[in-house]
Amino acid sequence: MQAINIQIPIELIEQGETAVLEQIAMQLYENNIFTFGQARRLLNYSVWEFQKLLGENHIDRQYDKNDLAEDIEEIKSGLWDSENHL
Repeated sequence: MQAINIQIPIELIEQGETAVLEQIAMQLYENNIFTFGQARRLLNYSVWEFQKLLGENHIDRQYDKNDLAEDIEEIKSGLWDSENHL
């Protein structure tokens, strides 16, 4: 079994569960352990809420041509779920 170490500053723990979960989700995403979707679902955030959180914390979005192609196909096929993407 592999282990990962996550650094959580005491100040975040004092801020509450949301701050801790945000830190965990961002670190898992930044270290390519979670995908964008997995990380945002951990927080129950929309695409835009999680994108904003990443931006505020200077974490680059890992998005390539394949991701774009998949998003375009979802939109074309009507599978795009605006509730989870807006």
